[in-house]
Amino acid sequence: MKIIDFEEIKKLAKKTQATDWYNWVEEVLKNKDRFVMPPKMSIPQDSGNYYHIMPAMYEDENIVTVKMIGRHFLKENEKRPTMMADMLLYEADTGILKALMDAEYITTLRTGVVAAHSAIKFVKKDFDTLGLIGLGNIMTVFFITFINKLRDGNDNRKLVVKLYKHHQQEIRFAERFSNLENITFIYCDTYEEAITNTDLVVSAVTKADKNFVADKCFKQGVTVIPICTLGFQNCDLFFDKVFTDEIEQIRGFKYFNKFKSVANVSDVLNLKKKGRENNEEQIIVYNYGLGIHDLYFAKKFYELADVNDVNYSYPKSKYFI
Repeated sequence: MKIIDFEEIKKLAKKTQATDWYNWVEEVLKNKDRFVMPPKMSIPQDSGNYYHIMPAMYEDENIVTVKMIGRHFLKENEKRPTMMADMLLYEADTGILKALMDAEYITTLRTGVVAAHSAIKFVKKDFDTLGLIGLGNIMTVFFITFINKLRDGNDNRKLVVKLYKHHQQEIRFAERFSNLENITFIYCDTYEEAITNTDLVVSAVTKADKNFVADKCFKQGVTVIPICTLGFQNCDLFFDKVFTDEIEQIRGFKYFNKFKSVANVSDVLNLKKKGRENNEEQIIVYNYGLGIHDLYFAKKFYELADVNDVNYSYPKSKYFI
């Protein structure tokens, strides 16, 4: 059995390209029916803490994974992220445990990449403005993947990127990408500034008590991607189309039955449903998170990992107590 910890996953990610991550996301979405993904299970705790348990299986590659992810507020003098995740990887046809893997980095990575994939697929063709809210690690992954995918297609258009100001995250973010040509960063004091007259709005805010802006702030042709699904509930009532990674996971949304149109991204990729049809449609994409993306990223990193096996004994014959 291998132990592939956070630092190892981080090193392995640096050995791959953002376009690789993008292709992994698309491969899973296109072939979603070849995976098995039972519903996500949750264990609520006091003070808003929780665990999510996410199983998945890919028999084509003989893999089963179980991810345990949770949010737990810090204790006094404790230093760690509030979100933590680990994953077990099994050989599907024997049940033998092959790896214990960190899933914190994988979760952050695939979440940002999925958002970038949705942006590329559903943004209008002549877009030139982005509004980004919540400029942490997930948004950084989103932007790396989005820009690299554009450049990979020789798309070097000029972009105005509006950054919502919060604890000087906008300064760090702009400095992180200061080497990029044809991109102008603008700092916005309000959500209205970041969203009004913007073609692509992406939010990675993890807490929102109300909608960010009024309906009138969303221009015709806008694409909105709420990575954490918060702050854009008013859009559900008047946007032309809603897309999602899995309809069953958002069926409980308050206005689900009032969506004008809803479809899985996988059906668009497989030409069963239409995506964006013109530059006037207002589109919102809710990616609730797929355990099969965690599985696929884990598979790729497991194959790349060069770590020593550890001795983990399992019963190799019938035994009696």
